[in-house]
Amino acid sequence: MSMLVSVLALVAYAVGSLVWLRRDPAQRSAAAALVGAELWTLLVGVAAMVAFRWRIFGVMQLFAWGLFLVGPLWLLGLAVVLDGRRRVAAAVLAALLAAIGVDAFVIEPRWLEVSHLQVESEEIRQPLTIALIADLQTDDPGPWEQEALRRALDAKPDLVVFAGDFVHLEPGAPREAEQGALNAILRALPFEDVPLGAWAVNGDVEVKGWETIFDGTGITAASKSTTVTTGPLALTLLRAEDSRADSPPVPVTPGFHVVVGHSPDFAMTRPPADLLLAGHTHGGQVQLPGFGPLMTLSKVPRAWASGHTALPWGGDLVVSRGIGMERREAPRLRFLCRPEVVLIELVPATSRSGTVADAPPPGG
Repeated sequence: MSMLVSVLALVAYAVGSLVWLRRDPAQRSAAAALVGAELWTLLVGVAAMVAFRWRIFGVMQLFAWGLFLVGPLWLLGLAVVLDGRRRVAAAVLAALLAAIGVDAFVIEPRWLEVSHLQVESEEIRQPLTIALIADLQTDDPGPWEQEALRRALDAKPDLVVFAGDFVHLEPGAPREAEQGALNAILRALPFEDVPLGAWAVNGDVEVKGWETIFDGTGITAASKSTTVTTGPLALTLLRAEDSRADSPPVPVTPGFHVVVGHSPDFAMTRPPADLLLAGHTHGGQVQLPGFGPLMTLSKVPRAWASGHTALPWGGDLVVSRGIGMERREAPRLRFLCRPEVVLIELVPATSRSGTVADAPPPGG
């Protein structure tokens, strides 16, 4: 796939070069050349969707490789034939694209952030910490995943929840081998010591038998939607399909109620719960200042697709940007959207005088 994408990107830029060279020399500019070449790249990508049955992610990979790999080299070549300010503009644009490419493909995907959030509730009597781990989404489990998981456990959370998408490979022997590798990583970490337990739901990339990833790890994998009581919390675990359902199975429960699902879409159904936790969006993987994520693949508003949202009808939604990335033919990049482990501290609500508000008795 990578070799094919490289060849197609070179072909698209070669065609763009020929078109650009036919322009009046006085009208030639680096920006126009780049736009034209990327338009040809998109056309080639659409043709590849038909010829090779690519998904849209394949076109996105072609576009990204063209823009951040072939593009800078091509612009440096244009700088040779341009003169004056246009030569400088081509060189500056090449450097800018190269810098963005290095950040997006090399730096940010391995630049983990541990995000800290706080949620107050009158249902909480003693502070508790929840670690939200979403979208490991790997095709080669190793030191990166191990470090991210270790960072989550280093915070000594009272509860750990996994919001789905673990190993992203086609069914078969390679997938089974990588699921075994992830299982070995999880076994080596002390999830069994988490006071209120460690729990996992499935995501979109899971296949039948995904629960074996967690065998012997101290992590409970929920093969179907269920609600349990763990310590002072009610915990609803939604399977991936139910996290998108119009009426997800979220019962009314006493006490503080946490719901975990892969997609945040279930938040739009106004479930009877205090804290909603999800992943799936990866925060878009690419975010633009003033706009946010380019793509979320979710029904929730763009502003809800990552981070903490106080819901207008009550309760809180937290969506993790995840640890991994979209795999297979998708471009493996992050831009202004670092991978993260989310730590949510639940604390007793305080009155205006600063004292802890009286919490109702359990079941009251």
